[in-house]
Amino acid sequence: MRAPANAIPVTLALRWSDQDANAHVNNATMVTLIEEARVRAAKDLTGPFSTDTYAHVVRSLEVVYDAELTYTDSIEARVWVSRIGNTSYQVSHELIQDGKSCVFATATLVLIDVSQRRPIPLPENLTKRMSAHYSE
Repeated sequence: MRAPANAIPVTLALRWSDQDANAHVNNATMVTLIEEARVRAAKDLTGPFSTDTYAHVVRSLEVVYDAELTYTDSIEARVWVSRIGNTSYQVSHELIQDGKSCVFATATLVLIDVSQRRPIPLPENLTKRMSAHYSE
């Protein structure tokens, strides 16, 4: 397991249609599950993803498939902040099935001014909030 103790747990439901011809959850579906976990964890990690003045946008996403994920009612995700920069931050995600880490992903998000569509520095209140769930 990679997730630190301060990671936010999120339970995700799987759908029968999430499987592919190999009878495991499709790799493209994993990206959707990762996004869903991040969005659900946002209320604790960052607050809303957008306001009247700024929005969080994904700059990059890296996914590592460590083990097969098969259809079941639900899986556990763990989400935490793994880097805090000046205008961006990184969120790490782990998808777990039956106590085993199956998928690890990192997403770099940039804070942008909604009117200018340009990166802006992370406000102090946002970095303070993220610090509660920060771990390298």
